[in-house]
Amino acid sequence: MKGVRVVDLTSVLSGPFCTWLLSTLGAEVIKVESPKGDLARGTPPFEDGISLYFASLNRNKRSIVLDLKSEGGRRALHRLLETADVLVENMRPGVRDRLGCSDEDLKKINPNLICASISGFGQKGSLSQRPAYDIVVQAMSGMMSVNGPLGGPPTRVGYSVGDISAALFTTIGILQRLYERDANGGGPGSTLDVSMLACQWACLENAFARYLNAGIVPGPIGSRHPSITPFEPYPTADQDIVIGLGSGQDWPNFCETIGLPELSDDPRFAEDEVRLTHRDLLDEILGRHLKQKPSAHWLALLIENEIPCSAIENVESVASNPISAEYHAFSTVNAPGGGEMRFVRNPIADPGEVESAAPTLGQHTSEILAELGYTQDEIEEMLGQA
Repeated sequence: MKGVRVVDLTSVLSGPFCTWLLSTLGAEVIKVESPKGDLARGTPPFEDGISLYFASLNRNKRSIVLDLKSEGGRRALHRLLETADVLVENMRPGVRDRLGCSDEDLKKINPNLICASISGFGQKGSLSQRPAYDIVVQAMSGMMSVNGPLGGPPTRVGYSVGDISAALFTTIGILQRLYERDANGGGPGSTLDVSMLACQWACLENAFARYLNAGIVPGPIGSRHPSITPFEPYPTADQDIVIGLGSGQDWPNFCETIGLPELSDDPRFAEDEVRLTHRDLLDEILGRHLKQKPSAHWLALLIENEIPCSAIENVESVASNPISAEYHAFSTVNAPGGGEMRFVRNPIADPGEVESAAPTLGQHTSEILAELGYTQDEIEEMLGQA
């Protein structure tokens, strides 16, 4: 994506995550902020006065402060968009229009521009003006209804899957539209309307496939797989481990590996669907057997015999595991105040990519305005207004 300029008119999570991904793929990202800055700058916890939430999501970007309530600020935004390939925004539907950046306005400002809008419920429709956060779309989409302990209440997924999935779909859509635009000789641009709600429905593909075609209404089943067993956590003498059999072909090998070969031909467990029917009994038998040895014993046997398995790690154990370094899990940046900060890395970015720290508020305002042709006097005037 070298040579692609992205104007980032987003805040908090869904939009900034999308533009961070684009930056790690080589795009130049210019983050446009109000004089008060992105709300995420005030989100704890802080390290040396810097929000870790903001710092993680806004690496590799330049920050320009523009007062978009003023005519001069809006003109500067339009001049910036003239130079851009992509605009990403996650404001409430209608706000972009009031900034002079409606779909029709953008065609006049830059006919080759690709505009991606992320919102809770899309730019049009009866729900478009409703405010939305991750937990709202998780609830409304049905996501919470399939998550939680077996037989327990609906539960929010433990990370902001509504925001992150919308960011991922938006990134894919931007790349597709850039490809089509350039394949057509550089134009025209296009718009992309991404709703967090629709993205959650897409993530629930299996749940909807089962309901729409078989009438099955999924509910919370803890860490179990709805259609396969064994495929869940099991206790051992010291800690729980996860075992996941991908198909019935693994069943005889699994039984032999853990020292229960008689289960392989037991009519209650021999076939996939029958085994699901007797799942609770199977869990009881496996749990009682696996508790006799520590997790290291079982994991060694299972790995040796190519049975998918793992200890249940936490963030601390993952970060300290040499495997995370081998797989380039984290990125190190130089903090603005000195020292270093570490964050997760885009897994499809070049492992050798060096990221820059998230910018301070308005850090690059003067240089970006100068790039747009503003004189020093005009820059000073705008800085005074901001």
